[in-house]
Amino acid sequence: MSQMDHRAPSNDERWGDHVPFSLRYNIAIERGDLDKFMTLLASRLYTLFDHEFGYGNPSYFFARLITESFGRFPTGSGGTYADQAFTYFSIQTIKKEVNARVENDPEQQECDRMRRIDDHKGFAKAVEIEKATRKARYASRLQILIADRLEVLQSIFVLLQRDKLLDPLRSLVRDVRRFTAGSGVLLNVKGDPPTLVPLEEPLLQKEVLDRLLPRLEERFPDRAADLIKAYHDVLKGIDTNTVFGNAFKALEQLARDISGNPKLELTKESELRNHFSKLHGTILVTITKLAAQRGDEGGHARLGPDEYEIRYLLFSICNVALVLLECKEHCG
Repeated sequence: MSQMDHRAPSNDERWGDHVPFSLRYNIAIERGDLDKFMTLLASRLYTLFDHEFGYGNPSYFFARLITESFGRFPTGSGGTYADQAFTYFSIQTIKKEVNARVENDPEQQECDRMRRIDDHKGFAKAVEIEKATRKARYASRLQILIADRLEVLQSIFVLLQRDKLLDPLRSLVRDVRRFTAGSGVLLNVKGDPPTLVPLEEPLLQKEVLDRLLPRLEERFPDRAADLIKAYHDVLKGIDTNTVFGNAFKALEQLARDISGNPKLELTKESELRNHFSKLHGTILVTITKLAAQRGDEGGHARLGPDEYEIRYLLFSICNVALVLLECKEHCG
C-alpha cells in the first residue's frame, strides 16, 4: 500500500529552483537495463567524489546533500564520501533494500503468519498469495528506491551548479546522458541548471509505448528494438533524417511481417488498402504522407526535423504500428 504524499504540489513557489523529480514526473523506470545504468552511475559518482571533486570541504557538501535531498542520502554509512556515494547508488545495495522492504511489508507478514498455522490449507493459501503478489510488490518498492536515487542525483546537479563546480558538473551530465542511452533507460538531462527529465512524454509513454511495445516484443521483437533505438538515437544526437528513416524502415518491415507481403511499400495506398482493407481512408492517407517524409519525397536536401518535429514523427510511427497490429488482430 502506498503512503500518502503530504508534500506541496509541484507548482508551489516554496520549492524554489528545485522541485523534486517525483513531483515533476510520475513515471516508472520500466524499460532498459536498470542494473547496468545504476552500476555505471555508482562508479561514475565514486570517481567524481574521489578524484574530480576538488572541493575544499567535502563534509560541508555532503551535509547539504542530505538536506537538499530531504534526507534520502544516508549519513554515517562508513568509508570515504566516495565510498558512501558508491554504496548508496550500487544496484546490489538497492536490491538488498528492496528485498528487506518486501519481507517486512504487511502482505508478506500475513503470508508468514499463515505459514505458521498448522494447517495445510493455510500454508497452500500463503504460497498462492505470495506467488501472485511478490513480483508486483518487489517492482513497486524497486521503483520507489530508484526514484530516491534520482532525487539525490538531481540534488548533486543542483549543488555542483550552486558551488560553481562547472567542469565536474558538465562532465557528470555528459556521462549520465551516455549511460541512459547505453543502457536503454528512458531518461535524459536537459536545461541550465541540468535537470533530469523522462525521455518520453507521459502521453507517448502511457498511450503508445506501454500499449504497443509489449505486444511488439511478444510477436516482433526486432521491430520493437528498432523503435526503442530510434528514441535513443535522438538522445545521442544522431541526424534526425537518419533517425526518421530507420524508424520508418522498421514500421514498413512490421507492415510486411503482418501482411505477409515482403515487398509491401507504405508509399502505395493501393497496396495498403489491399492488405489492410478495414482501415479508414484517412488513416491510409496519413500513412502514405508519413512515408513521403523519406528520401527525395521528403526533401533530402533540407535540414532534418528539429527536436519537437522528430518526436512528433516518431509518435506518429508508433501510432501507425499500433493501428496495424490492432487492425490485423481484430479485423483479420
